[in-house]
Amino acid sequence: MSNIEFLIRYEREGTKLDFKREQYNKEKYQDLLKDIMAMANAPIEGKRYIIVGVKEKTDGSKEFHSIPKDEIVDQATYQQIVRENIEPHINFSYYSIELDGNILGIIEIDKCDNPPYMMKKDYRALKKGECLIRRGSQQERMTRRDLEEILQFKSHTYFDDKISIGFNKNFDQKLTMKAVREYKLPSSEAKEKIESILKKRKKESKLIPNNHYERLGLNITAFRSPFQNVPYEERTTEELEKNLKDVQETYRDDDWYYIGEEMSEKINFIMRNDGTKYLEDVSIEFKIPIELVDVMDRVHSEPKSFYESLNVSNITSLSNNYYPNVIEEDGYYIIHENIGALKHHQDTEVFNEHLRVFFGQKSFNKSFTWSYTIYAKNLPTPIKGDLIVEVI
Repeated sequence: MSNIEFLIRYEREGTKLDFKREQYNKEKYQDLLKDIMAMANAPIEGKRYIIVGVKEKTDGSKEFHSIPKDEIVDQATYQQIVRENIEPHINFSYYSIELDGNILGIIEIDKCDNPPYMMKKDYRALKKGECLIRRGSQQERMTRRDLEEILQFKSHTYFDDKISIGFNKNFDQKLTMKAVREYKLPSSEAKEKIESILKKRKKESKLIPNNHYERLGLNITAFRSPFQNVPYEERTTEELEKNLKDVQETYRDDDWYYIGEEMSEKINFIMRNDGTKYLEDVSIEFKIPIELVDVMDRVHSEPKSFYESLNVSNITSLSNNYYPNVIEEDGYYIIHENIGALKHHQDTEVFNEHLRVFFGQKSFNKSFTWSYTIYAKNLPTPIKGDLIVEVI
């Protein structure tokens, strides 16, 4: 049994189905325009049908009124009258089928993805700009609320299942990363070096008087520029002990640069709009659990000496101008990026500057979701989803 036959036998009139006892002859072209327009404007998905040659009784049973073969109206006739009077274009066809020895006409309306449809000129009692909509088995003049519902539905048809996002141009939804399980921060290396020098001095102090070492250190450093970095080996014991106490603070920027720029993964996402319209004023927000990764909130600069800093342009500051906004909130990193217009049928990188993410020991052997929400001016509701990250 075909879909059409099932509809005729078992379905009752509704928003997507209407029964007409007789064909639309020339005197009934006004009714043809009203019926097709109203059905095309209904904010529903899928095809809609007007079955000609069938009368629905109050109990739901059907009474057939076969159309003589030589009286079947040519499809082009109906299409012309609709095309000349309704805008924008409504895609429909008219054909006949045989059911239980009866010839029936089928008006099949499809791809109603550009409502509202309305009269583009006067035709008999129908006036230019008049707009009808079908609700259930009835048709009515369109109201403002109907128009809002139609526009919302229209946005859905433009973008539903047409916005893709993934970790690469294949739009993979899962990313596998390798955890960094062993590493040594610059502050740790400096701490070990200072401790080693102090230990050596303590041992040698039994052979060389302390004041000899201190005097040696002072004599050497006295001739250095105040902006020149003095090697630990040439510093006094007092200076080294202070350096050891302050080592984490001293190397804070070095540590962050090492983690953020040398050990972190630089991650971006690809978005694609396969709808028929631009997605306007697009922004995206990610939620990443803090307990499993470290997300950098900026591009960390490589620490420079005084003289090096005079000769290096501030490239990192420029990078930070394009880095996504990262904040911590309720156990999550919240990453926000403004994308602007998302053109259709082309790939777009989400971040102007790649996101720095460090997968350390706490990430090892874990699999977790990165939730995202896509916002846009012409999206009726935000698009939400999850991407998977597995760390091995």
